[in-house]
Amino acid sequence: MKPRANISALPDDILLLILSHVEVQDILALRKTCRRLCAMSKLRWVWYDAMKRHVVEKGLPIPAASVADLKALDAEHLEARAVHAAKFHDNWNSAHPKTRKTIEFSALTYLDDQLPEDNQSAVSHVVFLPGRNGQYLITVVGRVLTCWEVPLGESEAYRVAEWIAARKIEQVIVNDDPKSDVVLAYVSAHATNQGVVECRALSFDKFHGRFCCRMELRAHRQAATPLHLLHNDYLVFGDPMHVCFLSAPTIVKPMGKNALAEMPDNTILAVKPINRYMLIVRQRTFEVIPAPSWRGVRAPYLALVTASASIEMDIPASSSVVVVRQGFSASPDELPDWPAEPVTVLSRYSDDGFETMHQYDLLPNPKAKQDDPKGENDLVLDRLPCVFPSQYTRVMSVAPSSCDLRVGPSGKGFWTETRNVVVRHAKNPARCLVGFEVTTAKDEAKDGGKAGPPAARVELCKDVLYTRRCNIHEILWKKYMVSSTALEDVVGRIAVGDVTGRVEVLDLA
Repeated sequence: MKPRANISALPDDILLLILSHVEVQDILALRKTCRRLCAMSKLRWVWYDAMKRHVVEKGLPIPAASVADLKALDAEHLEARAVHAAKFHDNWNSAHPKTRKTIEFSALTYLDDQLPEDNQSAVSHVVFLPGRNGQYLITVVGRVLTCWEVPLGESEAYRVAEWIAARKIEQVIVNDDPKSDVVLAYVSAHATNQGVVECRALSFDKFHGRFCCRMELRAHRQAATPLHLLHNDYLVFGDPMHVCFLSAPTIVKPMGKNALAEMPDNTILAVKPINRYMLIVRQRTFEVIPAPSWRGVRAPYLALVTASASIEMDIPASSSVVVVRQGFSASPDELPDWPAEPVTVLSRYSDDGFETMHQYDLLPNPKAKQDDPKGENDLVLDRLPCVFPSQYTRVMSVAPSSCDLRVGPSGKGFWTETRNVVVRHAKNPARCLVGFEVTTAKDEAKDGGKAGPPAARVELCKDVLYTRRCNIHEILWKKYMVSSTALEDVVGRIAVGDVTGRVEVLDLA
């Protein structure tokens, strides 16, 4: 009688081929079956291939590394990053997303010169510093801005640096370029002059545990607020918009069409740099202009104020976010003028009592000129880098209580809304974080023809990411305990601040 065939009878090359076609969690499960598979599942080739197939090719960010760093990592570090990225992605798309770990701490700071009537306890802003794997969190309480270190795998947060403004901090934005020296900018009222605000850009000295002021700007409130974008070495603010270059020579220039700022119900909702260009989403219009700087070269004055194109919508939006999903493997020098994947704009509208979320996709223009840096004339928009949408791609109904729309570079995001949740067999109102993900799928060729452009789609999470019970008074007055939220989609962290000064950091991986 012939012996019964089993997987252990296969040669090593066939087993390695099998390991290259299974998911990350399946590799870990096969490791527990026998010593042979356990030894093979620890080979560097297995995890290098798993990282490419299940993380890089899916467009997921690599925790604490880039694609260029993968060749220098050993098997243990490749496994840790692949498992972390896969766990976060699978948990986000599971039937019931779960928080693996929660870190709670108080962000309150009591000042000696603070009057009782000036006492502020609400966490007005929470935001993660980009490029630091969710381990550095910025909180704002009153006029105190604090940087906290929240290490992965630990249960405490540590105060690293602190900055005290003269007046209450009204707005904070962080630099989305992690390689820049300036990490954040904030705006607050002037200490003595009414109607004047102060805008400061700060750098972060982690070794000495302090913030350093790199730029200070004083102007009238209407001209300097709100802050829209801090990217690389420039700050975009105001409406009509201006750009302030932070590196020498420091200079302030106007940008965009002033006529769009004069339109009624057309305030700026989102500003996003997209490689060589910049997309400005207003309540009624989309506008594309050259970026203030691209690959270290500043755009000329005429390009910032004249080289623009726009499209007008029918009804005004109340909030918007821009999703740009391009390969994390590409270095800044290899990026094209406009990404090959569609740029998605999610805008919330309120029309006749109906609250909806519209999806708009800006596809790349195949007839647009590619990068050919010969001089300043190349920045004139003779042809649009993208094709403006004639109508929305998709419409989703949202709750009237939804607000605080957040999104990360990988396409994962959430908004906050009020829902009835079941707790101990009873329904109670609660503020919930409703997650979503913007993915891109290639259009298959039909009848032997050419394949169409890639299509973006928005997929909602099957369950809420976070809940916090609220009472009827919070709902009636629309003053909720949850005061601020933030998302870090590289390692899978969410930060939630409340009006009592408490901060929760949720680990989803």
